[in-house]
Amino acid sequence: MSHAETDSPSSVAHVAGFILGGLCLGFGIRSLYQSFGWDRAPCLNCDLEHIGFSGLDNIGLLPAADYSIGLIVLGILVLVGLNAGAWRRTHGY
Repeated sequence: MSHAETDSPSSVAHVAGFILGGLCLGFGIRSLYQSFGWDRAPCLNCDLEHIGFSGLDNIGLLPAADYSIGLIVLGILVLVGLNAGAWRRTHGY
């Protein structure tokens, strides 16, 4: 690969896409912690401490689940798509 190919705008966009996909995936996984619990308290460990294992039926999805699951899916799609594109351009390597 020549020097001109590594500094092309498409390679910069490709790296930026990988960073964006990684950030989406990371933030989505990080926000999953606040996605489950009681409506009254966002802390799952606090909920389990108060209700014990017999109250697991009361635990459900919180509003954070709406965007955290979407961020995970978006991050995976971006990373897989960019990786497939790089694989095609380099013919496997």
